[in-house]
Amino acid sequence: MRLTRVSVLLLAAFAPGACARQADTVAEERAIRDLDKKWVQAVAAKDTMAIGNIYAEDGEFLPQGAPRVTGRAAIRSAWAQFLKTPNLSLSFEPTKVVVSSMGDMVSETGSYRLAMDGPKGQRVEDVGKYVVAWKKVNDGWKVQYDIFNSDKPTAM
Repeated sequence: MRLTRVSVLLLAAFAPGACARQADTVAEERAIRDLDKKWVQAVAAKDTMAIGNIYAEDGEFLPQGAPRVTGRAAIRSAWAQFLKTPNLSLSFEPTKVVVSSMGDMVSETGSYRLAMDGPKGQRVEDVGKYVVAWKKVNDGWKVQYDIFNSDKPTAM
């Protein structure tokens, strides 16, 4: 009987610490959606420093029809080049944000709208979808992977 009481006491004392804490997924999702709004604002302001800081140091940017871009500095440079596009307008909106139970990873899917002046001055518009994988690091949420593609059919 004494052994049973000791076992129950030990189990009660150590069981809560043995279980992983569940993340506040609602708060984490809100944080990601807030970061998305800041990201869109940074694009509108052509603030490449703010855009680059959204990505993890080893983040990857995987744009359609272009090579993979790896690392925050290279991603910042790629965005700087992209933001030179005449009359660029880009917006995106998450449609689904899924936070891991541990609260350290997020997968986000959404839609984007893009408009710009083409090489001959014609207006070019596009709509598409994207996937962003976020990871939580010491200084908050950072984009690990960012990939998007157009809803328009590709030319063959």
